[in-house]
Amino acid sequence: MRLFAIALLLMSAPAFAKTPLVPAAAPGTLVLGSATPGAEVYVDGEKVGMVPLPGPLPFSPGEHTIKIVKPGFAPLIDVFNIGRKKETRFEAELVPVAGVLNIAANVEKAHVFIDGKFVGEAPLTTELQVGPRAVQVSKGGFKDFFQNISSVAGQEVSLDVKLEELPMGLNPYKPPPPPPPKWYEKWWVWTAAAGGVVAVVVAVTVPLVLTSQKTDPCAGGNTIGCFTLTAPALH
Repeated sequence: MRLFAIALLLMSAPAFAKTPLVPAAAPGTLVLGSATPGAEVYVDGEKVGMVPLPGPLPFSPGEHTIKIVKPGFAPLIDVFNIGRKKETRFEAELVPVAGVLNIAANVEKAHVFIDGKFVGEAPLTTELQVGPRAVQVSKGGFKDFFQNISSVAGQEVSLDVKLEELPMGLNPYKPPPPPPPKWYEKWWVWTAAAGGVVAVVVAVTVPLVLTSQKTDPCAGGNTIGCFTLTAPALH
C-alpha cells in the first residue's frame, strides 16, 4: 500500500524539463595601432591602457566606443565592432593642436603664469597655444622666475624651476632681527648709574656736614644766631 502511494505521487509530480546550457559568446580581440605613444586609451568609458598597448585585448562581441586622449592633441572618439572569435584592428592617429608645458618647482604651491595669466600651481602640466610664450613662476618670499619658450603643436617643454629665497630685509616673510640696544638702554648701565648716584650723594653730603662743623659760628661760645647741624648716621 505504501509503495503504491509513492508511485502515485511520482506519477502526479510535474516533469522538470532540462534547460540546455547556452555557451557564452566567445570574445573577440582588439588590436590598436597608433603612432602617438603615451596616449591614454578608454573603451566604453574605462581606461584599458596607454599606447602602445601590450597586445590584443579581449572584448565581448558587439559594438564598443573607444576614446584616445593625450595633452597637445585633439581627442579621438570612435566606434568599433568586435566579432565572435575574430580579431579587430583599429588604427588611430591623433592630430597635434597645441604645445605642452610640464613644470615643477622646488617650492610647494608656486604660482605659474603664462603670458601674465595664472594657470595653476606647480607641479602641473598644461597645454599652450602655438608660438612664443612667456613663463613666470612666483612665490611669496622668493625671487620671480622668468623664461621665454617656443610652443610647438604636439611637443612638450619641461621646466624644473629653482626659486631663490629673498635676502633678509627684502623678504616680507622674514623680517630682520631688531637692532641691538643702545649702551644707555642696557640694564646694567642703569643699575650701575643708580649705585653711582647714591655714592655721589653720600660723597657730597658728608663733606658739607663736616665743613659746617669746622665753620660753626657758634664755636667759641658765640650763641647769637647760632644753630646746630647734626650729621646723619652712615650705615
